[in-house]
Amino acid sequence: MTKTSTSPSGSPLRLLSGLNLFGLDHLDTVLLAALADERPLLLIGPHGTAKSELLNRLAAELKLAHRHYNASLISFDDLLGYPLPNHERTCIEYLRTPGDLWDAESVFLDEISRCRPENQNKLFSVIHERRVQGISLEKLRYRWSAMNPPLTGDEESDDETYSGSIPLDAALADRFPWVVELPRLDSLDRKARLSLIQHGNDQPTPSFSLPVLVKRTRDAIALSGDGAAPAWAASYVDALIGSLSEAGLRISGRRAVFIARGVLSAHASASTLGIEEKLADSAFLALKWGLPQRAQGKKLEESSLLAIHRLAVKTAGEADDSPWHRIRAIADPVQRVAVALQCTPQAISKLEFSTLVIDACASTDLPGRYLLARHLAPRVTEAGLLNVPAFETLSAPLIKLTAFCGEENHSVDVDRRSIGEWNKAIAKVAELEKGQPDDAQLGNLLLTLYAVEKQTPNTDAFVARDSTFKSWFSSSAAKD
Repeated sequence: MTKTSTSPSGSPLRLLSGLNLFGLDHLDTVLLAALADERPLLLIGPHGTAKSELLNRLAAELKLAHRHYNASLISFDDLLGYPLPNHERTCIEYLRTPGDLWDAESVFLDEISRCRPENQNKLFSVIHERRVQGISLEKLRYRWSAMNPPLTGDEESDDETYSGSIPLDAALADRFPWVVELPRLDSLDRKARLSLIQHGNDQPTPSFSLPVLVKRTRDAIALSGDGAAPAWAASYVDALIGSLSEAGLRISGRRAVFIARGVLSAHASASTLGIEEKLADSAFLALKWGLPQRAQGKKLEESSLLAIHRLAVKTAGEADDSPWHRIRAIADPVQRVAVALQCTPQAISKLEFSTLVIDACASTDLPGRYLLARHLAPRVTEAGLLNVPAFETLSAPLIKLTAFCGEENHSVDVDRRSIGEWNKAIAKVAELEKGQPDDAQLGNLLLTLYAVEKQTPNTDAFVARDSTFKSWFSSSAAKD
């Protein structure tokens, strides 16, 4: 990729540092993308993280007719002016005020999570449609909002628990294509903190023209529509859908479109800033900062998003008849491994299969990991299908099982409240020991879970789950 904007030293241009907003360099690409594509942006962060200052400085640098409202206090008159009947008394006209919305080019709706529901409904059409009372706001380009992390009831009370900040309605959250989290002061590195403390209130004198950067990015977005990038972005987002749903991050069709567009916007933005970045890297930014669940108080683990992203990148690059498309369509991560096992090593490499196994271990509960090891480990050991880290992860439960079974005597402390479940487990183990050797191994797994892992799975459900896993991997064996 050819660099189009760099600092005098030849390094990538730092957008937010140039506006005396320090510690936010990692957000340069996504914020320039949001400015270029002019889609709604929501900032989330604790108080004092420069949410308002960031948006107001962007508006000032772009020389916009800007409106800044506190959504928790807003009234409809603030947006439209005062309603009065016209001279003929045939309709309502609005008495204009200096702060009304009619001529605004950008609007910042602060504290949107503290807004009363009836006012949120009024703001909905402003954010989503650039309309108010059904009337188009012809000059309005940018719709920005900010909020503190919403209170979900799961937090421990501390200095940064915001009892007045409630999760956004799912439909409203879904109207923000960009949902960006700002870091706390104590999470910044020392250099950024010192710069902020010394120069955070200084009047910015950037070495760049923000309107020029926005135009360059917008032009690059337009040019990307003529290449292969849009088709790749669509395939990438299609590959995300199942994994996101499995992770409890289900997205709407609207959101799928947003993320696909975000891939192109972020890639164009990186190019403008002189950042050497592959399209797949831009796709991760579009995913990370394009999910609405943050506005509803859901924590998004970056490691989980990375695993979802990597698998989607792999799938997006495959031909339509690739087995990866069939594998990705399967929701259960263990069943996904069983189906992938049918394709090794011809269509799926050792590294790819190992990644699927590690993902399955990470996303499955402890009893599920024991059952996965029981059915998969013998197959992969014989065929050498896993790399060392994946094999160690998979075999960890079996090592504990072997150690437990190697002891002649066992002493187990059982809580009085768990005696009933323990007795059921002992009865189930005795029943399994009377069956085939395979059943006896299942009984030993159950004992290890109770005695070593201190787990109390429902014994009947555990046996039924084992039967399901067995059928999945038996199908794989039949294909060998």
